[in-house]
Amino acid sequence: MTEILLIDDERVMRDAFQRLLEGAGFAVRTAPDGKRGVAAFAERRPDLVLLDVMMPTLNGYEAAAEMRRLDRETPIVFLSALDSDDDQIRGLEVGADDYVAKTASDSLLLARIRKALARADRFSKSEAPEAMTRMEADIYRLLDSDRGTYFSYRQIFAAVCGEGYAADEGAIRVHVSNMRKKLPCGERIVSKRGFGYALEP
Repeated sequence: MTEILLIDDERVMRDAFQRLLEGAGFAVRTAPDGKRGVAAFAERRPDLVLLDVMMPTLNGYEAAAEMRRLDRETPIVFLSALDSDDDQIRGLEVGADDYVAKTASDSLLLARIRKALARADRFSKSEAPEAMTRMEADIYRLLDSDRGTYFSYRQIFAAVCGEGYAADEGAIRVHVSNMRKKLPCGERIVSKRGFGYALEP
């Protein structure tokens, strides 16, 4: 059974999301704060982490960064009352795969979780710079599969996230910006307005 590690300091919210996830067929482990969430993650890797932002001991951003130092592959989805563009960008920058507002419907949250799980094994886990997060590595492998060819936002979403996935183009821009800092010496990602991104041959 697919296991989700749910980290949220609010007991009422944690219980409500646990019931939702278990009702959808997931096994759920919970942690009441970021520090204990990271400890639970280190003890046994879940299939996905669902992570609040505003928590004591370690906030969600700090907890996600700690988990990414341990493992770049496990999908991390933020679930937060903070839903501004800046909050979402910060979440992506620390290595999260997605960011969902707590005001989102149950069906949307479950859809985003299933998408994150489905794309986790979409590409081989090899042949991507070690410093990259899993999402960054997936985009890198896509660009690397046909160097010199431009991939549009839609093509990147379809290949990395799955057909029909709706996301802000800004999320891809953030990932690519982070990837550029982690590329091996001599490699370069280029962009062309109206065409998308390419990894130079």
